[in-house]
Amino acid sequence: GLRVDFVARSVRVGDEDVRLTPIEYGLLRILALNAGKVVTAAHLLREIWGPCGPDHDNYLRVHMTHLRRKLSDAGLDRRRLRTEPGVGYRLLP
Repeated sequence: GLRVDFVARSVRVGDEDVRLTPIEYGLLRILALNAGKVVTAAHLLREIWGPCGPDHDNYLRVHMTHLRRKLSDAGLDRRRLRTEPGVGYRLLP
């Protein structure tokens, strides 16, 4: 399973540590805190990049692709990190 340690800022899939960039970790943290719920792209952009951050989701898509790849390479089922077209993303519990 996926384990996100908010205090240590670490991520594990099974017995494997997953090394994430600060942005990737921030995205996963928000999704984990809202597991099972859709988190809008606008919310993620605002939370990660702030109110003066990018106003389009190309940056978000790139980072989510990297995050999904790293988690998948560590053994997490790719389907657990879902794209909700036109809305945002959801981490399935």
